[in-house]
Amino acid sequence: MKLWKAVLTWTKTRSDAPDKVQAFLEKRLPRNVSWLHTLGALLLFYIILQTLTGILMGLYYSPSPDQAHESIRYIDTQLRFGSFVHSLHHHGAAFILITAFFHLMRSFFLAAYRAPRELLWLSGLGLFLLLTLFAFTGQLLPFDQHGYWATEVGIRIASAPPVLGPYIHEFLTGGYGDIGATTISRFMILHVAVLPLLFFGLTALHLSLLQKVGSAGPLQGSPEPYHPFFPKQLLKDLLVTTLGVLLLFLVAWIFPPIDSGPADPGASGFVPRPEWYFFAHYEILRMLPSGWQLLGTFILPTAAGAALALLPFLDRKGSKLLPGKLRVTLGILTILGVTGLTTTGLIEESREKPQKNAIIGDPVTAGKKLFHTKRCTKCHSIGTEKGGDKGPNLARVARRIRSDYFKPWIRKPQSFKADTEMPNFDGSEEELDAIVRYLKTLK
Repeated sequence: MKLWKAVLTWTKTRSDAPDKVQAFLEKRLPRNVSWLHTLGALLLFYIILQTLTGILMGLYYSPSPDQAHESIRYIDTQLRFGSFVHSLHHHGAAFILITAFFHLMRSFFLAAYRAPRELLWLSGLGLFLLLTLFAFTGQLLPFDQHGYWATEVGIRIASAPPVLGPYIHEFLTGGYGDIGATTISRFMILHVAVLPLLFFGLTALHLSLLQKVGSAGPLQGSPEPYHPFFPKQLLKDLLVTTLGVLLLFLVAWIFPPIDSGPADPGASGFVPRPEWYFFAHYEILRMLPSGWQLLGTFILPTAAGAALALLPFLDRKGSKLLPGKLRVTLGILTILGVTGLTTTGLIEESREKPQKNAIIGDPVTAGKKLFHTKRCTKCHSIGTEKGGDKGPNLARVARRIRSDYFKPWIRKPQSFKADTEMPNFDGSEEELDAIVRYLKTLK
């Protein structure tokens, strides 16, 4: 105890950090502050976790079209807990955006944009915009099929504004018109350098403003009397944060990211769709008739953002612009609308059946699976893996057979060895290509 007091005294004489911590813990809150006020703490912890997992992945990530997907595959398959860290980062983006959305809606319900919290509201809007940009720039970095085509759609939407549109497109693509090395390099710089600098700077401002003006009171009831942040509200924050993090860990463990295969700009039949948390906007665009796309890509989002930014100056205390019941009704309708559009997008995505015999995901992984489902292991084994002994062991087969022999040999082995018992391959060309890709990794 004496040692603790000595350390505290030593720190106080050299820094005001202990006084600030004490002031934070003793911060006065309305006594009937609800559990919804824990969303900010949960969001902050999600962001910290997202930063840590991003740093860990960045240690092994290579931002180039040739190496990006391979480096992600290496993280998933070769590093201990690499797949789980990747899954945490992948699902963490969705958890952050969902939590940020409800945090923003809670502030809207409580009219927390009114004086003296105008700057707090505006900084929150800025943070929400930056979070969407994080998600947008991050989806390209694995450089898989899904991320490539989703980014292609996103760049077209970002390039929709008149006058500025061509410059935005040139900046994102490097002036080459197509997504390539310049695009992935610029998205990487935005994702790990530019956006974090802006975000954490704005977060510091947001938290300092919150300390200055305090949390908004409840929908109903008097904000008096007050009680300190510690211990009641702190315990609520810790409980909700713990449950939220456990839920993220559970989702990341059960649902690892799906590898849609390396990005292939020449692929046909691939339906480009954004990540599911962008489905609400995507569905609005799909509903608009031809020739009205500018309305959904630029006019409506700009008008909505401007309305939210001007809200603190239009709906002041005592104003009849948005009375309590109308504000709550609008908030509920917004939540229901976003939920409904997102659900519609998920249903539409599930209806997009893959073509017969189409290879979904990484061709090498699909080829390995086909090697077993086509019962190749009945006659062949690979290294020490269990398999048949009628045919040769295929360990290091890629070093023993010329690469141009693989397809004709598997398709019609009798053309190479008349007395072989190996049957002709009866699958599609795409399936054969996947198996060959897998065999070529056996070196």
